[in-house]
Amino acid sequence: MTEKDRLWLGVLAALMTGVLFWASRDTSPFGPLVLIAPIPWLVYALPARSVWVVAVLSFVAGTVGRLGLILTYISVIPLAALLLWVVFLPLSFMAVVLLTRWLYRPDAPWLALLAYPVFSTASEFLFNLASPHGIFGSLGYALTDFLPLMQAASVGGVAALTFIGSLIPMAAALFIIAPRSWKSTALLAGLPLLAAVVFGATRLMHGYDREMVVALAAIDATQNDDVRDEATAVQNAQAYAALIDGFADKKPDFVVLPEKSVIRKPGWRDAGASVREAAERNGMSVVSGLNETLADGQHANVAELYRPAQPPRRYLKRKLIPGLEWEFITGADSLVAGNIGVAICKDMDFPALIRDYGRQGVELLLVPAWDFRADARLHSRMAVMRGVENGFAVARAGANGMLTVSDAYGRILAEQPTSSDRAVVMNATVGLQAGRTLYSRIGDAFGWLTVVGATLLIVSRFRFLSTKRVDGRSPQPS
Repeated sequence: MTEKDRLWLGVLAALMTGVLFWASRDTSPFGPLVLIAPIPWLVYALPARSVWVVAVLSFVAGTVGRLGLILTYISVIPLAALLLWVVFLPLSFMAVVLLTRWLYRPDAPWLALLAYPVFSTASEFLFNLASPHGIFGSLGYALTDFLPLMQAASVGGVAALTFIGSLIPMAAALFIIAPRSWKSTALLAGLPLLAAVVFGATRLMHGYDREMVVALAAIDATQNDDVRDEATAVQNAQAYAALIDGFADKKPDFVVLPEKSVIRKPGWRDAGASVREAAERNGMSVVSGLNETLADGQHANVAELYRPAQPPRRYLKRKLIPGLEWEFITGADSLVAGNIGVAICKDMDFPALIRDYGRQGVELLLVPAWDFRADARLHSRMAVMRGVENGFAVARAGANGMLTVSDAYGRILAEQPTSSDRAVVMNATVGLQAGRTLYSRIGDAFGWLTVVGATLLIVSRFRFLSTKRVDGRSPQPS
């Protein structure tokens, strides 16, 4: 059978991989499919003779695989940022496949077994370091429903999950195209996976040191950055104050309201006072999100922490959405009060920023947020991942999205979608765990390790080719 005759197989394999990635990554709901998504394409691409066919179809598979991301944000993200995703992410997948194919040798399949997860993780890690969207879109988020595997994030961050999520399908592909090496493939892939599962299962057996009760509330109908009259701003804040009053019999330790749920402007009655007074009269601690217009016309995306008989504490959002929050000033500092921390929505996309809370001993992070509905589950799970990485529980109130409470091990303790036509409230008892994780101590060491590993693999391949030439033997075609 000629290469031309088999081209249709390549097209089919690329489309299968692309569709499976589309169904499992980013805003798509079927995360476990990520563990089989690349198998059809890897089985075709590694032994294929034409590098150009592999390159083009890899780009096609990569593009189809990110359609969930593209279709979700096409109407809200600036075109320049969207083009970066449309072009660079498929190019990155193409480069990973070509490099893996370049290293693949039938007599040493372990090179490809190592290469695909290393290159996948390293390229994603480096891209995320430079991206204004942080670690948004990482493959590892597709594994958040696998709690034992998810615990690897407490050691290596989401990069560890991306590595695992790439290692499993690469091993499966090698079982198909290099069946004679199945023992070495099973050993080299099985040992780290077994270690990850045992570690995760052991970690999940840990108990809690203490418990707190948290309450979350969202009124999507009042979420509006463009409130132009004082009466509406005060009325919206009073609606949240009424919800706080409704929690009085539950006596939660903390109440969390969404990002920018209260509008504050110079010369207007302080709408935030309604929420603060409700917190005071009920003896509750409340975190409220505010869109505050400053005297110079700039805006501040603020979370204010109200505690009985204490002055309010303010936190300014530090990571703003490019193109959508240009008018907001940027915050600079974490807000930590004892074992409680406060962050806002997009901040949770940046592990290095959130790691500061883990280092300061935070046990519960309170997060006002505002989603785009279609990305509600993804963004909530990204926040859950930050909790696993750093060993703290997360209470996230996402307007136009999800109210979510998770513990330090990634268990979803309570969750409710918000509604456009009614207020949604939720109570949850959350267990807290003291102590820092390894990830909060060593940071992105695993991500950098994959970058070093990728470099060494490339150097070793060049040395192999150089040795072949010196010995007078032709290197294998790539």
